[in-house]
Amino acid sequence: MVKIHSAKSRIRAALLNSGRYTIEEAERKLASMKIRVYLGEDVASTVAGQAAALTAIVTAVRSFDRVLLDGFLDVPLIQRLPVKGKTMREVGLALGAALPDVGESTPRSVLIGTGGRTDSGQEVKAIWNGWSAGIAPAASKLVAGRSDCALAGIAAGALAVGQCFFAEQGDVRAGRRTEGVSLWEPDAEDWWGASGPPMAGVYLPAALWLIGLGNLGQAYVWSLTWLPYGARGQLTLFLQDFDRIGEENWGTSILVHRKRYGDLKTFVAEDWCLKRGFKVQRIDRRLDETLKRHDNEPGFAIAGLDRMEPRRLLGGPGFTHILDAGLGADVSDYHQIRVSAFDESDRPEVRWAETTEQAAYQVRKAAEREQALKSLKGYQEHTRKSKDACGTAELMGIPVAVPFVGAFAGAVTVAQSVRIASGLAPYSNACGSISAPGLFRAELGKAAERIRIGNVKAGVQ
Repeated sequence: MVKIHSAKSRIRAALLNSGRYTIEEAERKLASMKIRVYLGEDVASTVAGQAAALTAIVTAVRSFDRVLLDGFLDVPLIQRLPVKGKTMREVGLALGAALPDVGESTPRSVLIGTGGRTDSGQEVKAIWNGWSAGIAPAASKLVAGRSDCALAGIAAGALAVGQCFFAEQGDVRAGRRTEGVSLWEPDAEDWWGASGPPMAGVYLPAALWLIGLGNLGQAYVWSLTWLPYGARGQLTLFLQDFDRIGEENWGTSILVHRKRYGDLKTFVAEDWCLKRGFKVQRIDRRLDETLKRHDNEPGFAIAGLDRMEPRRLLGGPGFTHILDAGLGADVSDYHQIRVSAFDESDRPEVRWAETTEQAAYQVRKAAEREQALKSLKGYQEHTRKSKDACGTAELMGIPVAVPFVGAFAGAVTVAQSVRIASGLAPYSNACGSISAPGLFRAELGKAAERIRIGNVKAGVQ
């Protein structure tokens, strides 16, 4: 029988809940998916190019069965990562990719930079320009522009892997359009032109309180790792979570080592951050009504929570700034993200106050979802073969989650933290889908009268 909670169970749920696969068919599909990541010579020694390639690798190894490395890989890593290796080849292999066997090929490719095209016609190009990130068909003449912003590379790499994943699931539009979003100005219609300031001209947050170290929280850490902090100890992180790593977390949480389960999520993030040179304090407890921050603790919180109830508690500890990202959890919306910003005049418990009508709607929606899933052939077959209705119910309860959506959301959210640290207004709401980044929508908030958080000038990579 199928293992309900496996390393890729949350990715398998995307296939199962589409209604096109039985469990066995979904497992075979996941086991057959291959992808190539090609790094072009023109961007191989840029921070955005390296961030794009390694983000593509670290998310693709969790979404596909086999990831092949190709291109100009024997270049030194610009931003040293807490991963064994000093070159792009060594780090790519350490992250789980492989070199192709003799004669081995793969129909799908993510192209980072120019070159690398094959005759397969199933290739997606990751593109960026400053703070702008997007994707384009392989035949597009659009090439990478300004490459000083690693966050744009992260977002572009995640977008490209997502397009390949959607194409693998039968989306005929995936990878065939040129579109993207500016991380600096996500409301800009001319996303490519809204490239933002040079990285050397912005300020970075000096202290952050990260709440939730699962899919999103680890994506925040990944993005923060790539920022140009000029010296060790320039960033202090408070890492808060109460949960431990399970096997099912490997498929969505990009810092987790395969088969190393049972550790606290805070411990996994702490180990990574200390090796990167950040100062760390762990808080191994839930967010609840009793949590209060002291004046000498970070006043800037970034949350990655999966339910609305704890989100409403974010205003209680006394943070001056809060960024919160949310992801979809069903087959209809797992590719969607929402990033919300709060300050002392706009609190989560007020903006997200629950009404009786909303509560009733959520109950009704959950019941409709359960009924819809029961009708799908994958779950019906599981009940028939296993004669275990409880096991089927547990299988249906697994949320849909894929790592490239979290990585993209992490880059969008951390970009907002840089805006705040630089004294600019964040976007109070930014939302859209990784399947159609050109439809991203955002609403600009208000800038603080003065900067109330610690910041440091961005270094040069």
